[in-house]
Amino acid sequence: MVILMLRHPMDHDIVEDINNRIYVVVGNQHPPNGLIAYLKYIPGNGAGIWVRQGMPFKRVLKAYGVKSLHTYLPRHQEFVYDPVLNSYVPMVNKSSILKYYYPEIRLHEILSRVDDELEFSVIEFIDILRKHSRLSVNDLGITGSLLTKTHNVNVSDVDMVIYGCNNALEFMDCVSYFDKAKLTYEDLVKQSNTYGLDVDTLARINPPYKRILVRGKEVNVIFVDNSPPPRYGSRIYVNLGVMEVVAEVIGGNCRSLMYPSIAEVSRIKDVILGDSSLARLIKYVVSYEGLYSYQLFLGGNLRIRGLIQMVIPDHEYQLLVGGIEEPGYVIPRD
Repeated sequence: MVILMLRHPMDHDIVEDINNRIYVVVGNQHPPNGLIAYLKYIPGNGAGIWVRQGMPFKRVLKAYGVKSLHTYLPRHQEFVYDPVLNSYVPMVNKSSILKYYYPEIRLHEILSRVDDELEFSVIEFIDILRKHSRLSVNDLGITGSLLTKTHNVNVSDVDMVIYGCNNALEFMDCVSYFDKAKLTYEDLVKQSNTYGLDVDTLARINPPYKRILVRGKEVNVIFVDNSPPPRYGSRIYVNLGVMEVVAEVIGGNCRSLMYPSIAEVSRIKDVILGDSSLARLIKYVVSYEGLYSYQLFLGGNLRIRGLIQMVIPDHEYQLLVGGIEEPGYVIPRD
């Protein structure tokens, strides 16, 4: 089976395979024969929370985060070794894809016809956005269960996509105009179990563009790079071991808000773990864990733990956070 693509695959697109298994696309760079994508929903039996046209679905992932990804997914989805990333990644073969879901197309469907209260919250979110920014609906998309029409009005949230670097910065200038749902202590404890950080740290680093409250529904904003991706294999990443440093990171980079998050290091201030001479060569921090994107966007003095990698053929060095070998973290340095 061959699916005609309307554009190149982008982060948080969604695909469905011939067995009605629903996957979320990860990043913009993919091997020729497949997509790096994690399995999120599979067909269920009997009644379910998520239903589409009478077909119930159940969620595979119990929680977000790289730890959860590698705990639950291997029971349902094969991980394939990627020689470019030098890591095992969840993959779906292009030949098995039944349907491709585009966030921007689904958003225009909702704008032309609103069917329920959750979709009404999308409209109100956009109204607030238009009032306080120059963003238009052409800069936006909708992902998650609303994209696949498997949403449950009572329990689902809204996952809004904002495309493009400049648009991400535009949104950050107006994020304060939105109401926020408060993180409860129970929420923070769940995050602590997922990420291994204490609740006080998590309360400090949670991004302001998550858990926005609109019409009583939670809205999460996801920033996606819509520029053409580099050729697959143009850069290869070699793991050189675990490293922990205190680094001065340059803030304000729109690419820090996207996936994977990228921020430039101005200098290494301290080496807590690893080879000091190698640490001084680190040019970038790259995070595959979305929780840390906002800290990289803010920049400043950060304590960072991850894998140091050499990038070939550039012969540059980066510190990778969110890898299976070492999840790591990015937290403010007091």
